[in-house]
Amino acid sequence: MSSLIDIATAAKYNEWANNRLYNALNNLTDNERREDRGAFFRSIHNTMNHVLLADILYRQRLEKTQITFNSLDEIIHADFNDLEESHRSNDKWYSDRCSKLGEIELNGDFSFKAVGMDEDEYYSLPLKVCLSNLFQHQIHHRGQVHHMISHASYDPPPLDIVKFGSNVSDAWTARGGA
Repeated sequence: MSSLIDIATAAKYNEWANNRLYNALNNLTDNERREDRGAFFRSIHNTMNHVLLADILYRQRLEKTQITFNSLDEIIHADFNDLEESHRSNDKWYSDRCSKLGEIELNGDFSFKAVGMDEDEYYSLPLKVCLSNLFQHQIHHRGQVHHMISHASYDPPPLDIVKFGSNVSDAWTARGGA
C-alpha cells in the first residue's frame, strides 16, 4: 500500500492544519465551541478533545506506555486553552517523531488493541498504515469542525494541502505556524 504523501509530510501538514483550526477557534466564544451542533461528538470542543485523545492513544502505543483511555469520548481537557496547548504540543511531538522514522520502522508491524469497542479488536499492520490512519482520522474530524465553525457563522480557515505546500501566510497562520 502506498501513501499519497509521506508520513513526515503528513505529520507537518497535520500540525499546520491544526494550528490554523485553533487560530480560527479562538474567534469563537467558549459557549459557541461547546454548543451542541449535532456532530458525532456534539460540539467543537468535544470533537477536538476526541482528536487529541486519538493522538495520545496512538502516542501511548508508539511509546509502549500504559493506555489510559477506556472510551473514545472521554474529555481530556475541560478548559479550551489547556486543550489547545496540549494539542499543539502533541502535534509538535508527532512532527518531530515522524521526521525521524525510517523505511524499516515505517514498514514494521505495529500491533495494538482497539479502545472503546464492544468486543476486543486487535490489529497488526505496518506502522505507516497506522500513522496514515491517524492523520486521516484528524482530517475527517477537522472537516466536521470546519463545518461547525461555518454553522456558528464564522469563516473557517482553508485547510487544503496545496495551501500548506505553498507556504502562504494569511489570517489563520498567525500563532504556531508549522
